[in-house]
Amino acid sequence: MNAIRLGVDIGGTFTDITVMEEDSGRVTISKVPSRRGDPAGALIDAVERGLVLAKVDAARVSLLVHGTTLITNAVLEHKLPKAALVTTEGFRDVLEIGRHFRPDMYDLLQDKPLPVIPRERRFCVAERTAADGEVLKELDHDAVRGLFDAIRDSGAEAVAVCFLNSFVNSANEALAKDWLRQGLPGIHVSASQEVCREIREFERMSTVALNAAAMPLVTRYLEELAPRIRSVLPNAQILLMQSNGGSLTIGAAQDYPVRLITSGPAGGALAVQRIGKATDRANLLGVDMGGTSTDISLIHRGELRMTTEGGIAEHPVMLPMIEINTIGAGAGSIAWLDETQGLHVGPQSAGSEPGPAAYGCGGEEPTVTDANLVLGRLHPERFLGGEMKMDLDAARRVLAARIGTPLGLSDEAAAAGIIRIANANMERAMRISSAEKGFDPRDLTLVAFGGAGPMHAAALAKEVGIPTVLVPERPGVFSAIGLVMADIRHDFVQTRVARGAGVTAEHLGPLFAELDAEARAALVRDGVPEAARRLRRSADFRYLGQAYEVNVPVPEGDIDAPAIETIVQSFHDLHQRLYAHNHPDKPVEFVSGRVAGIGLTSAPPLKSQARRAGPATPKEHRPVYFDEAAGFVDTAIYDRDGLAAGASFEGPAIVEQLDTTTVIHPGQRAEVDEFGNLLIQIGE
Repeated sequence: MNAIRLGVDIGGTFTDITVMEEDSGRVTISKVPSRRGDPAGALIDAVERGLVLAKVDAARVSLLVHGTTLITNAVLEHKLPKAALVTTEGFRDVLEIGRHFRPDMYDLLQDKPLPVIPRERRFCVAERTAADGEVLKELDHDAVRGLFDAIRDSGAEAVAVCFLNSFVNSANEALAKDWLRQGLPGIHVSASQEVCREIREFERMSTVALNAAAMPLVTRYLEELAPRIRSVLPNAQILLMQSNGGSLTIGAAQDYPVRLITSGPAGGALAVQRIGKATDRANLLGVDMGGTSTDISLIHRGELRMTTEGGIAEHPVMLPMIEINTIGAGAGSIAWLDETQGLHVGPQSAGSEPGPAAYGCGGEEPTVTDANLVLGRLHPERFLGGEMKMDLDAARRVLAARIGTPLGLSDEAAAAGIIRIANANMERAMRISSAEKGFDPRDLTLVAFGGAGPMHAAALAKEVGIPTVLVPERPGVFSAIGLVMADIRHDFVQTRVARGAGVTAEHLGPLFAELDAEARAALVRDGVPEAARRLRRSADFRYLGQAYEVNVPVPEGDIDAPAIETIVQSFHDLHQRLYAHNHPDKPVEFVSGRVAGIGLTSAPPLKSQARRAGPATPKEHRPVYFDEAAGFVDTAIYDRDGLAAGASFEGPAIVEQLDTTTVIHPGQRAEVDEFGNLLIQIGE
């Protein structure tokens, strides 16, 4: 029987679902409002609605992959459960001291972010491991036992354990973890040697602190969610999307919740990569504009860019994750005036409750959605395919009251100003993710998705210098589509520094053999068949004296002297591209080895169709505001479902569909390719 996969992405405004039939590849999509206080309820709403629309039996669903912003929101809103930290004597304040970086180097009054675990819940024990792994002072059981009452009295629901140099030798840390678990039943315990085995004490401590603090939150959420899902989907395996682009089981998510920090946006990046491979486009910039934020990801030569230097709210997270630049610019971003009457947009968002004023749910702040409605880009009767009506009068009222009247502007001028500022915020983020990292925008294709991405993409591409915009067939639920195609993935890393002549096959070979074995074992535990298992190696290198590393691929097979030469040359070449200089005559330093264990899932290929259509016929015309014309222009309106492969038309134009609206500006040209993607040529 044809099995069914579900992908559910819970966003700040809407929860998206994709229902995919494995054999036929048929896809059904839907969107339901998110619930700020009950994300699990929104997920169940989406599942039930998706099954009804797809007309499939719930018993046929074999897999549900879920992307969540639960941890992200808890960190941003300072709502993580209380956690404690146990660390080496003398290192209690590493978490607070951090690094010397200053977000604004000229602001002498700026505050550092509050640590995830405050000082009164940070405890020390006498133990010591040297940098080479020698245990200088063994851990005393009585010293750990003496912390039990203080930890319980602090109200902590979880404990993070992070000892100095435990990434080299974890003996003391493993003992502390076992003793804390035995002495503190009901309290979660997380040790850094299980979460992050890398050099750099602050980043490692920050990562395990976030992991521990998130454990009670994620455990409660999943313990509530799992039975509710199984009552609806009795035969489905439940997986969660990780920040690295792979999925993991409920049990692993409860142990390592920090891996879920960019869970939702990762699905969109995977979908961008897939569509690039199908259309032979190797270099793409994904721009996912939802209701609350915009997430930007880069695909170079067909591969996702990964990083181990990510984080959230200025808290470092030293785990492999897809490099995604997130800014507070979404369709629900609120426009506001500062004390000097300067106009700003975001990062505050109206979310789904109460939402933009146009939703008619009590919103009293003007948003990007309200501005697009006033400018004629959205039709008040056709939002979500007509399932939701929009209140144009309410949008005009809040625009006038909050922006237009104080600035002496008409409703339309105020709305146009809001769009320009929102676009400027996204343009800066796009340049940071492309040109400022050494990638020429002229070589990229902008993939626009999310509920609002296609409305802004053509203007953004023109300003940044990207020649082509690709709008997928179902852009509004594109991240949820990526979720159902995610592979299972486990990442393993080990720091083992070697310098100059010490970078040899004898050093690297045994290290990667150990990491390979760990990755294979993890895939076996997940039940991945041998034919579907893949290992992906990489290594962190730097020049002697540098503080940070560059990650380069490591080839499969035995690591011998020629392989070492190839790896080191890859480091020199990548350093040149990233920083415009390299130094082949200087000694290099190997820092860490990495192996990703990947369990491949079968994803149906994108179906193509013959190009038969010619010039498209609009269903109607209406006035739409464009900056290029400094006013309203009679604009052709097209129905996306009526555009067959080969259909083409000139801007200005609007393309309407269930999950989004696409705006094509004057002077631009659009065409539908054989996969149903809408390609917009930006022109000069």
